[in-house]
Amino acid sequence: MSDKKKQIMEAALRCFSRKGFEATSIQEIVDEIGMAKGSIYFYFKSKEELLLSVIAYFSERMMAGMTVLPEERQLPPREKFRMQLRRHFAYVTDNREFPIMLMREPPAIESRRTQLRGIMAGIRRRYLQWIKQHIDDIYGDEASPYAGDGAALMGGMMMEYVRLALIGRPSLDVSRLADFLVDRLDDVVMGMVQAQASPILRRDFDEADGSASSAASYVDRIRAIAKELRETAEREVLPDADEDRRTSLLAALALFEEQIAKPVPDRILVRGMLAYLRELALPSWRPFVDRLTAIMNHK
Repeated sequence: MSDKKKQIMEAALRCFSRKGFEATSIQEIVDEIGMAKGSIYFYFKSKEELLLSVIAYFSERMMAGMTVLPEERQLPPREKFRMQLRRHFAYVTDNREFPIMLMREPPAIESRRTQLRGIMAGIRRRYLQWIKQHIDDIYGDEASPYAGDGAALMGGMMMEYVRLALIGRPSLDVSRLADFLVDRLDDVVMGMVQAQASPILRRDFDEADGSASSAASYVDRIRAIAKELRETAEREVLPDADEDRRTSLLAALALFEEQIAKPVPDRILVRGMLAYLRELALPSWRPFVDRLTAIMNHK
């Protein structure tokens, strides 16, 4: 994304949050950043297209807090989840004006309704994939059959607390809320494991209709291989000369996973990052990169 396009979307985000979509003019958005009105149409064909891009941009910023920071990679899985929950709810609380505007003034963009549904479905899918990955990391193989149900139940709880964070009643302590939700995930997942309950949902279900989702399955396979690669690279004893290589590979792998999880990944960027992983890979890491490449080539 170009710096200018990002600048326009940030200005539109501020304007839409203050005045609403219908009341905000293109002129007000360009005045916010001091550019000529006609220039904006080089990047966006209409105000409706700009709104869709702002919704996707806001969602990306919201989801960014749900990724592992470099300094958190060595933390236990449960603590990583707790930290990501705190950042996620803090972002929602600190930036609630825009989603409140969308709830108060649902965008009347019938011609782009399919695109809007696609964006929202992508956000829901990423929520579920994120929760399933944490269930795998925290509870291990015994919880795998319950990852679909666990994600659905946890996702439902999170969405209700997001709603409360948006309306500001009651005022939520995000640290306490994150602690509370991690404990509740324990109750949900370990309750199913201990009861040996029969799962309702497959782990690769699609949130729209409960059927298997090939997109979700694809991302799950990518994540599983990336996890194996990350764990192998982290535990391998290396000479000092290869430490920078390991650090670079782990950082590139995190960015690769983040891009793959997007509703519409940038395939050129993904393939470039995959080539970079291959370049960094030591012989013991190469089989994992080969498996990632094979999945990408058959997508």
